[in-house]
Amino acid sequence: YTRICTSDMDKDDVPTMVNLGSATVDELVYDGEKLTTLVITSNKHKFTLCPSGTFAMDDEECKIVPESLISLLLKQYDKSNTKGLVKDSTNENLYYYTGTNEEVTNNFLWYGGHQWRVLEFNNSDNTITLITQQPLTSIQPASAVWTTQEEYESSYINSWLNEYFWNSLESGIQNNILDSTFNVGIYTDIDEITTIQKVGLINEEQYVKSGTEKSFLNIGEYFWISNRGNSTLLRYVHNDGGYLASTDILRSLGIRPIIKISDITIMAGNGTLENSYRVENKVSNTNDVQVGEYINVPYIGSDNACGSDNMCTFRIVSKNNDSIKVVLNGLLPTTSVWANNANDNITTTDLIYTNILNSFIVNIDSKYVTTGTYGVGMYESGSSFLEVKNSTIEAVVGLPTIGELFSGNDIDLKTGSLEKMFVDVNTIENPTSAYNYWMMNRYNASSVRYVDFAGYMSVYDPSAESGVRPVIYLKSGLMFISGNGTAQSPYELE
Repeated sequence: YTRICTSDMDKDDVPTMVNLGSATVDELVYDGEKLTTLVITSNKHKFTLCPSGTFAMDDEECKIVPESLISLLLKQYDKSNTKGLVKDSTNENLYYYTGTNEEVTNNFLWYGGHQWRVLEFNNSDNTITLITQQPLTSIQPASAVWTTQEEYESSYINSWLNEYFWNSLESGIQNNILDSTFNVGIYTDIDEITTIQKVGLINEEQYVKSGTEKSFLNIGEYFWISNRGNSTLLRYVHNDGGYLASTDILRSLGIRPIIKISDITIMAGNGTLENSYRVENKVSNTNDVQVGEYINVPYIGSDNACGSDNMCTFRIVSKNNDSIKVVLNGLLPTTSVWANNANDNITTTDLIYTNILNSFIVNIDSKYVTTGTYGVGMYESGSSFLEVKNSTIEAVVGLPTIGELFSGNDIDLKTGSLEKMFVDVNTIENPTSAYNYWMMNRYNASSVRYVDFAGYMSVYDPSAESGVRPVIYLKSGLMFISGNGTAQSPYELE
């Protein structure tokens, strides 16, 4: 046995040392002296080196020996690390990630229907702190800045995190989430106010520790921090530069939940965005899915609305006994006006329906879809996200409702030369068709809510053009023929 490849070699050097015949080395990557990536093509098949030392052929996944997440993450640690996984200077059992998205690439976890990043872990008590990779919605956090524990705990954002979001999680996930102390005081003294919750937001010190502007948490999106700037402003991360700043609490920015879990057993994945660490998950039909998972729905139209594969990828928003609510994981290729005016709540005769939504839904077989309820109430300045459901309509297709999951820029709307920052763009339907998309809800008698490419929910003239993101209800009991529910491998309907 002889080591023939070293870290100063590249894929073009290999054929000079080894007779590969008709085979080619397509990719060869080292991290220091460790071989991290090797891809070979031979006899028209692609072979990818797995962490176990074996190869996966073509689209096969690497089979791994079940192992705890913490033990897998510890393999990334080296005492010389200054970026990536490093050890806390005050706690020898605490490890955390710091550095840019180019420096931190292997801390992705697909868990409970969501894409998470590992912030830190403790190998003494075997706990792991996670933050969602994507903003999951955009809302106003409160009607006024909290200055006490009680005010925070009664805020809209705490209600969203610990009631709405918490209740969307399967019981098995809930049972593995631990109580945590969240620091929600002023940014210059974050532990001025603390609260014990299951779900919270990242605080100022955690974001700084991860690298601030040079952090893997800087994804080119506006999102809220748990600390106030003063008596009227709340802290947030700016989309352009990733720096921390303060803004009016009545703005609607992205939410990225944080949870702490007990260690879990990993069954697949290598920790990258496209192949995240995953636990075992076996699902056969729509009754058993988790909120957040992805489903491919056949599309019979010839207008290329969902690409050449004629499969529209949807993401699960919510479940009930009779149906599951899903939102398109992207946009339709055509923009539309919302209505002539915003004098009243949306109806199925408004222009966005007659222009585009009605023609979209007729191309999805009725055996898959059912009528559902959509909250169409107004979302005014200072309102709770719950108020939009005070008025509803029944329809077979609609738009995202404010406050529900995936009603922010979770699909990374960007066009032109702007780089995709936090999703696998290959999984998004028509990601460059618009910079923004319409919501189901008005702001007032002259404006409608919409979400823009930076994750900020603002207001727009209803007669202007904007992107369209359909929402539908799938029937319960629909069978799957393949897929594991991730963005890269959605469930496929029978």
